[in-house]
Amino acid sequence: MRHLPAYTRILGLMTAALLLLPAAATAQPQKRFLTLEQCRSIALDSSAILRSARLTEEKTALDRKAVITNFLPKFSAYGLYLWTSSSFDYDFSGGALPIYKNVYGNLVPDLMKDAAGNIVYNNGIPVFNQYAVIPPMTLSVDLANTFTAGVSVTQPVFMGGKIISGYRMADIGTEMADLNSRLKASEVIVSVDEAYWLYVKTCRLMETAESFRGTVDSMYHFVQNAIDVGMATSTDLLKVEVQRNNAELSLAKARNGQRLAMMNLCHILGLPLTAEIEVDQSGFDMDSTGLIPDMELSGATDSIENRPDYLLLEQQAELKRRNVDFVRSDFLPQLGVMASYGYTYGLKLQDEVLLNQAGFTVMATLRVPIFAWGEGWLKVQSAKKEHEMAVTELEQLSGLMELEMAKCRYAVTEAALQAQMARTSLESAETNLKVCRDQYELGMETLVNVLEAQTQWSQCSSSWIEAVADYRLACTRYLKAIGKL
Repeated sequence: MRHLPAYTRILGLMTAALLLLPAAATAQPQKRFLTLEQCRSIALDSSAILRSARLTEEKTALDRKAVITNFLPKFSAYGLYLWTSSSFDYDFSGGALPIYKNVYGNLVPDLMKDAAGNIVYNNGIPVFNQYAVIPPMTLSVDLANTFTAGVSVTQPVFMGGKIISGYRMADIGTEMADLNSRLKASEVIVSVDEAYWLYVKTCRLMETAESFRGTVDSMYHFVQNAIDVGMATSTDLLKVEVQRNNAELSLAKARNGQRLAMMNLCHILGLPLTAEIEVDQSGFDMDSTGLIPDMELSGATDSIENRPDYLLLEQQAELKRRNVDFVRSDFLPQLGVMASYGYTYGLKLQDEVLLNQAGFTVMATLRVPIFAWGEGWLKVQSAKKEHEMAVTELEQLSGLMELEMAKCRYAVTEAALQAQMARTSLESAETNLKVCRDQYELGMETLVNVLEAQTQWSQCSSSWIEAVADYRLACTRYLKAIGKL
């Protein structure tokens, strides 16, 4: 077998490397950096619940436009064609018709008189001098090939207030659909914030776990070196090794928690669970007070009047009030007018067409209910009870909303205080750990105290992270409680 030339082998290696590049890129996807506002925007765009609410909003807008057409006249075309194989026959037995005479342009009865000049009667019926005899015959009416066609316009004049009430109810329905979209959007934002800050919290907890493991590793190597020079014992090394194993286990749990939190955030955002994302953690920056001022929260006022669910209840009560007028309209007088222009052909009598003409027709209809055994009054009273129920529900739930708002406000205050206290404890733990390690290196502190100081620092750091995450979520829930999301 002959050896391939060197340039051929190089070309083959380059081709293989180029083919492996897509696989390498797939194996290590680039992380996507997202801020909280970007996460909210992505979730709002991909949420199926919000998409359904928006479709409902579009539907109600179309329904409202459809209701407006009830104010306008309706134009329509009509047509009727009749064909039947049957004819309508009538046998006429004939008879005699009296003949009138013309006297100076007027028709007067030509009555028979006797010699004395008196009118002659037959069974109480005056007798004429002359009669026209009509012979017996059969009259035939044929409806075959009869048709009519034309155009018409109808205009309601007064329908008992039904059209106006329906229009106002459609307006309310459109506003309620918009408020429902706002409500669903605020719920989506809350779920996004919960997943976002949970992921940030797990990232910070993993950083704390890594820092704790690094501190324990540093301590482990220091004690190991101290054993070599006879300044520590193997028992001391065993104590550090136990804490080292605990730090490793805590780090593994933190990594798993971070991965699960990232998958949860991807699920909320509508991204693949295998997507790699990185989020902005500036909300966890630690300053002298331990908190970052929230501009939205600082300008918020305690009020439930901007909450979409509260406004929904108000609109629901108004809708029920309008429904009373809508129900009442069925039992009030109704007036409408119609005009048409059409052409009619057909209806033959003895093979002569009787109808063969076009013309205008105007018609007005009036319906006045008189008596229906109290049906109208009962239905109106039932609609009024529904309105009273909606008002009662508004009063009841508004009180619960006020309570929820106060609870969320207190939760924000408590979370802020908890975060400040956790920050103070963390600073004390950092100072204590530094002093203990420095004194241990000088032989003035025991190993047990150093290990305890390290554990205390890790716990305080975790408490601080938990407190800040709780504060951020408390702010989000408060903003939702006052309708600012």
